[in-house]
Amino acid sequence: MDPGLDYLAMSSTWTLPDDATLPERAATFPAAGQPLPQHWSKCFGCGDDQPSGMSMSFTAGEGLEVWGRLEVAQRYQGGPGVIHGGILSTAFDEAQGMACHASHSQVVTGHLEIDYSRPIPLGSVLEIRARIDGTVRRKIYTSAEAVIVEGPGADPNTVVGTSRALFLTITDEHFVKVQKSVAGEGASSI
Repeated sequence: MDPGLDYLAMSSTWTLPDDATLPERAATFPAAGQPLPQHWSKCFGCGDDQPSGMSMSFTAGEGLEVWGRLEVAQRYQGGPGVIHGGILSTAFDEAQGMACHASHSQVVTGHLEIDYSRPIPLGSVLEIRARIDGTVRRKIYTSAEAVIVEGPGADPNTVVGTSRALFLTITDEHFVKVQKSVAGEGASSI
């Protein structure tokens, strides 16, 4: 975490398990400062083949960290002139899921919690800094914070929201089962 940021403490009592360890950064993960490829072209968060999606982009950070970028479009409006909380939730989910790729893991979200600390104006650009905090077997624990870096309310030193999440590693077979179930080829247990 950047010590220069004005952090908001999470309100939950979430703590990392005592036996959590940091994984090795995958050799195939892009170098710090390099763009990350989207994980699936039809993803609502980052896919370029998703016309109604959020079109988030990501850059590799140092170690097990990524930086996500979201342009807060008019269609993301919740209250008058500000982002809908569900959009911020989706952006946090996407950013922390992308951070899991630093350990060369495919994941699904098991738990996501968010603290909203300031209104985020439409027309602003958010940067979400996400990282892996630890792993235990198939569980990957992550955290993230968002700041406004451009547009109305821009202040890269003031956190506008924080998040913690738990992801579960999966195999390619998981998605095959889900696709068959959706196509009506039988029930699937995810």
